[in-house]
Amino acid sequence: MDKKCLITYTSFTGNTEKVALKFKVTFENQGWQCDIFKVRKNADDILRPPFDVRQYDFLCVGSGLRAHLPYNEILNMLRGLIWGFDPRITLGFRDESIPYINEPVPKLTKDPRESHRKIVLGPDSPKAVVFITYGGYEFGAKEAVPAMQLLALEIEHMGFQCIGQFCCPGKYLNDPTPMAFHGDIRDRPNEKDLLKAQMFIEEKLEEIAERKR
Repeated sequence: MDKKCLITYTSFTGNTEKVALKFKVTFENQGWQCDIFKVRKNADDILRPPFDVRQYDFLCVGSGLRAHLPYNEILNMLRGLIWGFDPRITLGFRDESIPYINEPVPKLTKDPRESHRKIVLGPDSPKAVVFITYGGYEFGAKEAVPAMQLLALEIEHMGFQCIGQFCCPGKYLNDPTPMAFHGDIRDRPNEKDLLKAQMFIEEKLEEIAERKR
């Protein structure tokens, strides 16, 4: 195994970025080459990400939450990779767009049915995990589940087998929020959360190593 990992994520408040950076250090401490890419609200990041996902043995995809779902930036980038064409083309079928991208929408030059096929994932498929940081004021970690499941589904469309999902609370408002599920989360993710993130990756890499024996 080449042991080459890509971590790609979007982070509005910096919470998800903390987890992404802890993942990167953990992979590198385990002897992996690890690239990291933060997706921002611009055409280059979403339409032309600077990597070829097929070159990686392990993929980590993360986001904060917006209305219990991942940020649109990461979703649109992933869907462009899955479909092989500008995601605004498909959005246009529903009279939707990506408002912060002003480039003309290209004409579709391929049959969109070509991007749909049966996908079978097996023991030799490259592996992946997803990660979410959340406020969870009403239900705690339960609020991160839809976003993790959606990201897992998207990366499996790219041929990566999702073998784990990680989430932890993240600061959103500078308020102690005493009535919220987790109480005061102004320091989250904290060192304990990041240690759990490290242990999560270490456990997944150990699982992979055991399968190879």
